[in-house]
Amino acid sequence: MEEEKVRGRRIMIAVDEGEESLYALEWALDNLVQKNREDNQSHDRVIVVHAENQLALAGQAVAFTPHVLEVIERRQKLNTEKVLSSAKAICEQRNVNVETKMATGDARYAICEAAEKLKVDMLVVGSRGYGAIRRAVIGSVSNYCAHHAKCPVLIVKRQNH
Repeated sequence: MEEEKVRGRRIMIAVDEGEESLYALEWALDNLVQKNREDNQSHDRVIVVHAENQLALAGQAVAFTPHVLEVIERRQKLNTEKVLSSAKAICEQRNVNVETKMATGDARYAICEAAEKLKVDMLVVGSRGYGAIRRAVIGSVSNYCAHHAKCPVLIVKRQNH
């Protein structure tokens, strides 16, 4: 009788330029991702997603020249590449194969949409630890994902020492 090959989970980890999201990535790799004993490679599929927020200019009387828009878009693209490159390096240090993706739009919505589209088994997000007032004003990505993602959500909060 042959052993059935165990299907790994699809774990999506949302990252941005903040230390909290990279901490959540490291925590997830160290505590969630299962590895094969023989080759120390993960059999879980790790997908790292960065949400690139597009300029929200609807209804505003702000006009940018095409050159300024091009510069802003180029800068956003470089930022996304930097974030995903850092995340990929962290995964490679731990012998974890990773797929990187960019989502477009407000992080709250883009992350939930990506999780649904990619049919992930779990979503991992970091928590910035904002207080109630700041969360109310700017919104909490982790809180939104916890309430709206259609998969289990793990919120990783860095411990204060």
